[in-house]
Amino acid sequence: MAWIETTKAGDIVKEQGMRIETITAAEDIKKGQVVTLATGEVADIAAAETGPFGVAIMDIDNGDKGEVAVAPTVIYVLPGAAGCTAFTHLMPSEVTAEMGRVVDVSTPTFDEVVCVALEGAADGSAAIKAQLGYM
Repeated sequence: MAWIETTKAGDIVKEQGMRIETITAAEDIKKGQVVTLATGEVADIAAAETGPFGVAIMDIDNGDKGEVAVAPTVIYVLPGAAGCTAFTHLMPSEVTAEMGRVVDVSTPTFDEVVCVALEGAADGSAAIKAQLGYM
């Protein structure tokens, strides 16, 4: 039980498969704080926040870059012609010519979200990194 006394919020328990993102803070963030990545910046979560989420693994001052741990299952996906924005939920495109491609979800629900974009793309010409699942 000694680990309970020495372990602090934001400490890494197991690094296997972990993904660390370096992101700019929209406000002062403390190590161990659960944060939302929905705006493309790190920010404190609000009530009824839908994510995606991460955990700060260091203190990050407002406007500075810092490290946030996010879930591990990362793949490449092809966005639709409209492209997508980093840290937004993605769903299958409803455009027939874009079958198998993904687009931003304006109001996410569990049954339509495929993944979360970890980077943005101006158009659907190149694959982007995305994290599978609804976060």
